[in-house]
Amino acid sequence: MSKVNILWLYDDLLDLYGDWGNLLAVTKGLDAMEIEWNLDHKSLGDRPDFSAYQMVYIGPGKARNLEEAAKDLMGQKEAVLTALEGDAVFLVTGNSRLLFGKSFTVPSGEIIPGIGLFDYTGQETGNVFISDVLAYPVFAPETASYGFINRTAHIHGNDRDPLFTVAKGAGDSEAEGESHEGNLYRNFFGTWQLGPLLVKNPEILKELLRRLVGEAYHDWNTTAEELALKLTLNEMQ
Repeated sequence: MSKVNILWLYDDLLDLYGDWGNLLAVTKGLDAMEIEWNLDHKSLGDRPDFSAYQMVYIGPGKARNLEEAAKDLMGQKEAVLTALEGDAVFLVTGNSRLLFGKSFTVPSGEIIPGIGLFDYTGQETGNVFISDVLAYPVFAPETASYGFINRTAHIHGNDRDPLFTVAKGAGDSEAEGESHEGNLYRNFFGTWQLGPLLVKNPEILKELLRRLVGEAYHDWNTTAEELALKLTLNEMQ
């Protein structure tokens, strides 16, 4: 692979809790594999050529910003879905997951359409919900991961393609005993978990990079990251 082109979509609207660190982890992994990369920033009113990118990242943001992003993304629905059905890797964190369901409702009662990749709907409540999460990604069911959720919205009806099996903490809703969180469909990774997720969990980062670069992938030393995760999990358990 000559170069990986990455699109950071709505970087000026949807960027909370240092989640841009997910992109830092991706680019450092690419550097470790000696793979060149390019990062583009696009936002409201831009019409990027999604076919030109191997990865798209959308982070979390304030509710009012998410509304604007949702209306803008609907104008690019077909291009986004085409990229999703191809080989493009998508990483979507926090409340930006609401963009990919059927719709979400804001406190005023207005229903904001999503692009409909998934059948779930969302509800923006304005009430803050926080939870640590101990979970196992579906592609590595023996490997524990740590995440952190801080949200003011719920998702209802997310009953397919989970990304995580939850052992402790919140899943996709605050319902007691919720056992799944997130979505993994083709190369779409969607999760409530913030933090940033890829910095904390080297196995998730490596899985994303395997899908991103294919045969060009090779492992690199993540001993420090693995030790940091082990210490965090020991404290949580």
